Amino acid sequence: MIFNGMNTTLLVAQILGVYLVVSGLFLLFKGKTIPHLLRDFFGHPAIVYLTGVILVFLSSVYLIGYNIWDSTWQTLVTIFVWIVLFKGLSYIFWPEILEKMSIYKYKNMFSVYGVIAIAIGLYLFFLN
Repeated sequence: MIFNGMNTTLLVAQILGVYLVVSGLFLLFKGKTIPHLLRDFFGHPAIVYLTGVILVFLSSVYLIGYNIWDSTWQTLVTIFVWIVLFKGLSYIFWPEILEKMSIYKYKNMFSVYGVIAIAIGLYLFFLN
């Protein structure tokens, strides 16, 4: 099946939706484990770098073909993909800063982020 821009953007939106719902549920129910997971993750520089490369690659593939800024839900998908790109670049170039921000600054806010992630994820998943 050949996808056009709208179908691809809808597919990406629904994939992001599933990811956000699962991540949000994890933050709600297992949020206390996040600092330990992040310390372990950032303790392995090769994995952090590889994660950054993968995020940059995948977000670039989308943005090259579908960088849509038309004030619709497609713009929301584009914003998320740009965030993924910047997160990937952060993993590559500034992992120490990202580690400090991830673990310490947001430690008591994981439940709030979980609820927000679930709400946005459900919105993206049920787009038509």
